[in-house]
Amino acid sequence: MNIVLGCAAAFGFFAFVLTIFRDISFSMIFNIDAFLIVVGGTTLAVFVGFPYKRVKDTVSDISDAFKDSINREQVINSIVDMARVFRKPDIRNTEKRIEELQDPFMKRGLNLLLNRHDDEMIQNVLEREIMIRMINYNFSQNLLKTIARLTPSFGLAGTVISLIRMFNNFQTMEEIAPLMGLALMSTLYGVIISNLIVLPLGAKLKERAIMQETLMNITIEGILAIKNREHPLKIEERLAGYQWNDDINAAPFESGLALARGSNA
Repeated sequence: MNIVLGCAAAFGFFAFVLTIFRDISFSMIFNIDAFLIVVGGTTLAVFVGFPYKRVKDTVSDISDAFKDSINREQVINSIVDMARVFRKPDIRNTEKRIEELQDPFMKRGLNLLLNRHDDEMIQNVLEREIMIRMINYNFSQNLLKTIARLTPSFGLAGTVISLIRMFNNFQTMEEIAPLMGLALMSTLYGVIISNLIVLPLGAKLKERAIMQETLMNITIEGILAIKNREHPLKIEERLAGYQWNDDINAAPFESGLALARGSNA
């Protein structure tokens, strides 16, 4: 299956590139003035509309989205292992095992459990953290959507600027054709950046947010099951019901907070 997807991606890439470069010179494709108008104008507009921290957080979210995919099996195995640890009256070993966890969300929930907070307190604290994370993902997606709208607009502005320059400086009608093609390159840049780069990044962030919310709710359900002293095998069987195809789309998937509340009904 991966080979088929790889071949399809390679075919799409080469078909796209060959279509662009066919019958167009290298110097016309790589127009530095058009590129600077689109990228420079978009960058300026982004920093006018968003604080620096939001831009930095969005870059961080994009970087995280390209790291190793979130693994449902690892989350479930960690919860089951911790369920076995909590069944033993060894506080020091339990604290050590919690500190060894890589997931800060699970670590925080287990620390709340270790400090003997009640179910409602644990659930409220963890759900609040889910809400904050999802809000941050929405902010990042909003920034990318803004960039996706800005780049075609600045591409069009670059085309208008190039046309003004062209009509102010051309000497004969024969010079219009090549200059017209050059003027339209900024529009092409804007469309390509928006549809080939920015919008797919926004979709990837949305997918990442859905997967992370689902796994965080698996974590909440598992921690509450540990709190209720359920057997590790029973916990594993319950959490195994969260399934999605190819580790991409949650199926079934409901809004995360509803899942956590439903597990305690």
